[in-house]
Amino acid sequence: MEKWKEEIEKNEIQDEQLENAILEGFKQAKVTEMKKRRFVKRSVWTTVVAAILLLTFITSIRVSPAFANAVASIPGMAGFVETIQNDKGLRLAVENEHFQEIGVSEETEDMKVTVEGMITDETAMIAFLTIETDRFADHSRPEFRILNLQGEVIVTSNTVGASFEYTDTRIIATTEVEFEFNRTVPSGKLLLEYEVNDEIIQIPFENTLQPIRKEQYIINETAIVEGQKIHIRSVTIGSLKTAVEVEFDEENTKEILGFEDLKLIDGSGETWSSISNGVTASGTDESNVMIYYLQSNYFKESDHLTLTFNKLMAMDKDEAFVVIDTEKKKIIRQPPLNLFSNLTVSGSFIEIEMKSEKGSHYDPFSILLDANGNEVESNAQGSIASEEKMNIHFELAEKPFKNPIRLPLISYPSYINGDVTIKIK
Repeated sequence: MEKWKEEIEKNEIQDEQLENAILEGFKQAKVTEMKKRRFVKRSVWTTVVAAILLLTFITSIRVSPAFANAVASIPGMAGFVETIQNDKGLRLAVENEHFQEIGVSEETEDMKVTVEGMITDETAMIAFLTIETDRFADHSRPEFRILNLQGEVIVTSNTVGASFEYTDTRIIATTEVEFEFNRTVPSGKLLLEYEVNDEIIQIPFENTLQPIRKEQYIINETAIVEGQKIHIRSVTIGSLKTAVEVEFDEENTKEILGFEDLKLIDGSGETWSSISNGVTASGTDESNVMIYYLQSNYFKESDHLTLTFNKLMAMDKDEAFVVIDTEKKKIIRQPPLNLFSNLTVSGSFIEIEMKSEKGSHYDPFSILLDANGNEVESNAQGSIASEEKMNIHFELAEKPFKNPIRLPLISYPSYINGDVTIKIK
């Protein structure tokens, strides 16, 4: 789907395989992960491509027939049943009628975009869209925006998940787009803008959902796992998701790459785990502070709530990177497990293979740094996962850089274990 044009021009077979793999992945991919600051913010398209490799993580949750029938009975929402069912926060929002049916379309000669419905919290909105396009048209690099009626852009989305249905002439995508506002989600009349290949569709809609104020709990407790200090600053619960702000101690000897089992548990033992079909974490202006997102228990009242985790992805700081030389086409340095191999460089196109745990494929990189520490710009990056390996791709921008390239790791199968329980309320 994503271009890799130089590679495509040189190898049509690889192109076809890539297209097929990506299109197949799109049918199921629901998960995106975006990090900023600490890890470069990915484009919408890159995020979509990255979602492909994560499809194997999607937990198959048994769909309640009654709930499925209820969602499917909403016009245009039949294709979103699994997405909503698999996220307890979204499911509770729908069950508590914090969902707005919209059903407004606009179309051009070769595409039609329908805003089927939406769910909001205080500062975010998930829009459920159906996009019908000409099967043979190029619809790479789509962009989604919310505008006011004066045509001013309020927010641009960086996250999207999609599944696809094919006919002889059309592709029909059911797409969830998450917009994160830096202020309260505006109410009233707005425009949702879809742009692809310089073609733009604007769909007018009206947000009539009542604003929901997030609940914030200041925690300020420090957990120690195998000598590493993890400071839990706060937990903020909205109707779409729960945000856990975490600071990793500067004196830690290990780079903490993520939580494997972070979750909320209420007084009845019910749990809310990581987001399964959206952004799972984001960075902040502080390099050692991250925000991790859990499914929301906003609509589930409980007098008792605890935050727990036992397993974290972590590795020694002086090992948490890979170095490659694109001129010599060699991997110069990597962590001791030697999971990376088969580096290939073709023009601006870079591919590297990584062994991975069965059923667990996390994109290991976010940014590239040259020998001077400057970021090497990439037009796109993504991965395709098979059962026990990943093929990670970069397409570099046409700008000079100094070899070798350093790739800081954002995930790696190295872990520390503890037993942490923190009372929220």
